[in-house]
Formats: sequence, C-alpha cells, structure tokens
Amino acid sequence: MTTESSRAPLKPVRRAAARGQAMVEYSAIVFFLATSGGVAIITVVPMLMNALDRYLQGIYFMLNLAIP
Repeated sequence: MTTESSRAPLKPVRRAAARGQAMVEYSAIVFFLATSGGVAIITVVPMLMNALDRYLQGIYFMLNLAIP
C-alpha cells in the first residue's frame, strides 16, 4: 500500500493552452451560429411577411363584403 509521501510529484497542468483552444472553439461555434442565423433571417422573414400580408388581405376582404 502506497502512502502520500511515496508518490511522485505531479507535473503542473498547462491551462493556458487549453483555455486558448476553448476560446478558439467557442469563437468558431458562435461565428457559424451567427452566420447561419443571418441566412435564416434573410430567407424566413420575407416568407413570414408575405403570409401576414395575405392573412390581412383576407380579413380586409371579409370586412368589405357587401353581404350583411
């Protein structure tokens, strides 16, 4: 059975390199999410506005009917 005093001393862990890698990965993920979000907004918002326009045209058509 080994005791604490007989163990070899542990080398210090280099945290700076790991932190730098995490920042690069985080930056890349945020960049790709922002880019894909921008593309989604450019393609989806016009479709949503078109659907809202058609919906409101239908409501105004029904309001302007001459049938009581």
